[in-house]
Amino acid sequence: MTDITKYQNNLPSYLCSFSTVPTRVFAQVGSSVQLDTQHPVLEFDDLTWVFNRTNNVLKYYPEFKKAKQYPGYEGRVEFNEETYSLTLKNLQKTDSGLYEVRASGVEVRAVAEYRLSVLDPVEAPVRTHQLSNDTCTITLICRGHDYCINFSCCKETCEEKEVTSGGGITLSLSVSGSTIICNHSNPVSWKTDVLEMRRLKQLCADEGEGVNTDTHRHKHCL
Repeated sequence: MTDITKYQNNLPSYLCSFSTVPTRVFAQVGSSVQLDTQHPVLEFDDLTWVFNRTNNVLKYYPEFKKAKQYPGYEGRVEFNEETYSLTLKNLQKTDSGLYEVRASGVEVRAVAEYRLSVLDPVEAPVRTHQLSNDTCTITLICRGHDYCINFSCCKETCEEKEVTSGGGITLSLSVSGSTIICNHSNPVSWKTDVLEMRRLKQLCADEGEGVNTDTHRHKHCL
């Protein structure tokens, strides 16, 4: 029987890739993600999942039906010997990066590429409001992450706003039926804070009766 080391030391020096744009994948810290092959994998000598081009995660030898896990991944990965998919468990932010699987034989072929982003769940947004002194105009202020948006309501008519960062973090103020919603989200989680329209009417009524509204006043977004 051929020794395993033969395959480790006899790899071709070139790589054929079927894809130039890795598939984007998002996952939450502490969760798991399954990465599948994206192209047919037929005859091969060994198959390797690689992180950021240079760090081996797992190598599979079909002749021996043996999968080797590399340092830093022992006990954190699962490999399917039928589909050749890789499951990463207990994800951390440091697991973010490029993952590819290479099938080695006559040539080395990249049969899957993924760009994984591991994100923290978002925090609950903070919604505050400010009443005008003379008219029933209420400015709602929604804060989340490093973002802040203002949102004006005149009586029961409200404008809607949304801001999205390059990292996929979205902060929005919207109206759904009788509810004003402040939503803070990223590709893996979302949290909301709501204000019912009837509460808006009560605030207006209090303002009209000359109730001191200083306790409701907050600074606008900078």
